[in-house]
Amino acid sequence: MEEKELSELLANVKIDPSLTSRISQMDEFKLPELMVLKTDVEAQLEAYFSVLEEQGIGMDSPLVTPDGYPRSDVDVLQITMIRKNVNMLKNDLNRLLQKSHVLLNQHFDNMNVQTRQRTSDNGGDSDDRPIQYTIPFAFISEVVPGSPSDKADIQVDDKLISIGSIHAANHSKLQNIQMAVIKNEDKPLPVRLLRDGQILTTSLTPSRDWDGRGLLGCRIQEV
Repeated sequence: MEEKELSELLANVKIDPSLTSRISQMDEFKLPELMVLKTDVEAQLEAYFSVLEEQGIGMDSPLVTPDGYPRSDVDVLQITMIRKNVNMLKNDLNRLLQKSHVLLNQHFDNMNVQTRQRTSDNGGDSDDRPIQYTIPFAFISEVVPGSPSDKADIQVDDKLISIGSIHAANHSKLQNIQMAVIKNEDKPLPVRLLRDGQILTTSLTPSRDWDGRGLLGCRIQEV
């Protein structure tokens, strides 16, 4: 391979230096910065998976022929470098999620303290049962077949009233949904929906254990 071709290949498969720099600083990030970084890392991983898919290659597909020679039908060097980067980014993503979980717990603990404080300041009983919200704040615009949302019988055009402890009064432009979903990966979340004028309750378990991407497999848009 000529030097120019190798240089172009390296440029196409290397991790964005700005992303690498931010990953190295993640321990100093606050929760909103971590959420943005998570999205960017996942986008980089998706880009790599798309390249592998174009070549008909997975992370474990053999790169040599039965007699031990490098395969000629795929770009072995490119795939090897991409696989290395994918494994590195997966490790970074796991570390990022662990830090996010810690900050999420702190975030929701602070929200609960503030709620109790407001209730106390208003002369209420902080031990009262939580308010059952009935006002939708978002709607479901897409549900992927076989996804966690599909299994929870969530349908397109359903109006979202609450998911876990997130509702119309605290969703913060839907950002808190993402936080709640990450915090509760592989744990059931109670969901209240408005469908055809009726309020329905279901249980949604965010998970990566399905054939698609993401933890929910649905698209949520603010009303």
